[in-house]
Amino acid sequence: MKRILLLTDFSENALLAAKQIALCAEAWKTEKVIIYHAYNSVTIVENEPIVVVNDEVKAAKEKELQEWYDQVRPLFSPQVELLHKMEDIDLPLGVNDMCKSEAIDLVALGITGQTGFAKILVGSNAITLMDLCNKPMLIVSHKVIPALPKNVLATTDLKEVDRKLALFDLDQVLETFSAQLYVLNVAQRESSAADLAQELKHLHERLDKYKPIYDYISHDDITMGIAEYAKEKHIDLILSFHKKQGLLASLFKTSISKKIAWNGAANLLVIPMDKA
Repeated sequence: MKRILLLTDFSENALLAAKQIALCAEAWKTEKVIIYHAYNSVTIVENEPIVVVNDEVKAAKEKELQEWYDQVRPLFSPQVELLHKMEDIDLPLGVNDMCKSEAIDLVALGITGQTGFAKILVGSNAITLMDLCNKPMLIVSHKVIPALPKNVLATTDLKEVDRKLALFDLDQVLETFSAQLYVLNVAQRESSAADLAQELKHLHERLDKYKPIYDYISHDDITMGIAEYAKEKHIDLILSFHKKQGLLASLFKTSISKKIAWNGAANLLVIPMDKA
């Protein structure tokens, strides 16, 4: 993780994410961290675009970003090049542009829970970005004290195991942090014995070198089952492979990755399965 994009809205949750990234960056020997704030000055009123951010508001945001940068600079090693940037752009578009232009390896941000209609329909930046970001995302929970992960949980439904595990170099997490890996099968599925055997073969071929602890749970609510298991095993980080659904589908269908992020039982490392 040589280059990290750290998103901020200047909140306490963003500060927690900065503290978590600062700890990880030292272990990863990260070279560059870009603090990024995006705002959107254009809104649509009666089908007409209206600019709602004036020069005074922009200046205030720039001042706030500089103050936030000054606050988090001491968290990072002097060897880390720490920059900050603000753009008037839709956040997902800005993030993907930054990832491409700066060769970003990881996007990091904080998250807090919402309830009711806003949670279902609107969601948060983190939830939206899951469907749109082309890079791994570290979502830092407001419930977790920043620390290097020592217990890492990988959940699997025994589907596309070989493809999933080829998408991300687990050494960056497991060997770098000397972390214990837990592998949890949480999905009930109907499949042939041959298919199941092949997926299990891929799982063991990829993971056995880490000496993982394999487990299985059956739960009516998969997300709740993962959360309870994470609490029992003192999990610091959950790995989740996420398929993009598109805007319309995301309004009506909540993936397991999104539910885990809302629950906030541990920090969540989201690995996109559909790369641009």
